[in-house]
Amino acid sequence: MSDVRSLANALSDAQQRTASAAPGAAALRGLAEGSQIAMEAAVLGLFFKAPSRNFAEILRDYGPALPLYTSTYREMVRVIHLLADSEIQEMDLGVIANALQEANLLHQLGGIAGLEQLANDCIDSVEEFPAKVQSLRDFHTVRKVRTLLETCLHLLQEQKRDPQQILNLLKWDLEKIQENVRFDEPMSVQQVMEGIHQRTLKGTTSGFRTYATGFESIDRAINGISQGELILIGGAQGVGKTIMSLQMARNLAFNGEATVLYICYEHNEEYLLKRLIPMESVNPFGLTPFDLGLVERDVLEGIKKAGDGRVGFIELLRTSQRGKLVLEKIEQYQSRMILFKGNTMKTTLQSIRWMAQNLKKERGHVVVFVDYLQKVPVFPEPATDEDKVTTIVEGLKDIALNLEIPIVSIVAADREGLKAKRMRLHHLRGGSAIDYEADIALILNDKAKIISKNNVAYNPSKLLEYERWVVATIEKNRTGRKYVDLEFEKHFKFFCFDPRGRQVQEQLIEEKLFTE
Repeated sequence: MSDVRSLANALSDAQQRTASAAPGAAALRGLAEGSQIAMEAAVLGLFFKAPSRNFAEILRDYGPALPLYTSTYREMVRVIHLLADSEIQEMDLGVIANALQEANLLHQLGGIAGLEQLANDCIDSVEEFPAKVQSLRDFHTVRKVRTLLETCLHLLQEQKRDPQQILNLLKWDLEKIQENVRFDEPMSVQQVMEGIHQRTLKGTTSGFRTYATGFESIDRAINGISQGELILIGGAQGVGKTIMSLQMARNLAFNGEATVLYICYEHNEEYLLKRLIPMESVNPFGLTPFDLGLVERDVLEGIKKAGDGRVGFIELLRTSQRGKLVLEKIEQYQSRMILFKGNTMKTTLQSIRWMAQNLKKERGHVVVFVDYLQKVPVFPEPATDEDKVTTIVEGLKDIALNLEIPIVSIVAADREGLKAKRMRLHHLRGGSAIDYEADIALILNDKAKIISKNNVAYNPSKLLEYERWVVATIEKNRTGRKYVDLEFEKHFKFFCFDPRGRQVQEQLIEEKLFTE
């Protein structure tokens, strides 16, 4: 319903204004102050859309914690409380304006126009105001808003989240009220079934869609990745985490499954494209000779050759059959694959949420890739690395759930994991939160390093064959099989795997068998 749109819009505006703020101490203080003032203005805007004694009591109860007594609108709130305690029959915008005028405060707020601006730009006049907000007087809506403010109060008192996160929480829940979606209330199975029924009648499958990664054996094992899921890809350095992640992203975009946002903190957009071009120059299923493909050196030489100004890089690619193939394939998905160089000072969880939200509004289906999780900045910096990773992984899961999108993130190993003969889920850097929050976890290991000695004892030459493969173990899968060992042939010269894969037949070492 539209009665809470002013608050949701104000919160969204505040989020966009502060998402990219610099992380210095002064900037952080400014962010906190600006976010609190924005929250204050937004809450008061909602109040002016439906002035009532009940809502005035909310301001009285929670005002001190929601800084409503400590900034620009302190005196305004005081007048509202005096009116609530008076014997007036009806508290409306006109009555409030008159009281503010008598207190010599109205001009400081921009007059009647300032109050209307706080409420909603669509309000045409004070006289029309009460009729337009009648539905907000509904007890249940007021109760929901009060619950939201109680939640914000609790978070502020704990001082565990910054004001921008509280703004996000308030914004998302208010949007649920606006859409008349039930939340924070117990529901019977009948109500849940009816909700799904009504959504499907409208042709809406949001929250139930799955996407194929293009890695056939993985998709068969996990039935694709689903909206609201957090998928983690872990492994040692050089095992192919970014190659698999980028190839999955490419597959999703190429097949028209979704618009893909690929955020990489280690490499810029051009570097990622230099990896996509070799991938597209070959058929990763091995149906064409790989020696005909383009390698990274070919791409660099082509850019250098095109750099003399006589011919552009795209025109140069068109001069060869292999280059034409690359362009034809990239043109099929180039508008659906968004590359972004993450900044370890600015690309925070809030920034990721903002980019994903805007893409979803514009494109519909969105899948986000984060390369890699531990690089996402958190301010202020948590006391320990484990606390930081916990904040990040919980934040990514929250984004996935709220926006109903899958998020795939690469995760680095801890020191113990780097020393282990076979990496496992518990070796990922960040502690128990990684294991708890992930819906699906793929752990990559070089097959030659984890093959049991029994497989090579009498035929050492087979070790060379095993070096061509990476084992992807599904160590966690909330909705299906886990501890499944799948292997994929490496074609790292062209930055890709053979995406068909197969189940590992040989015996692999287990954590308890490290002595073998």
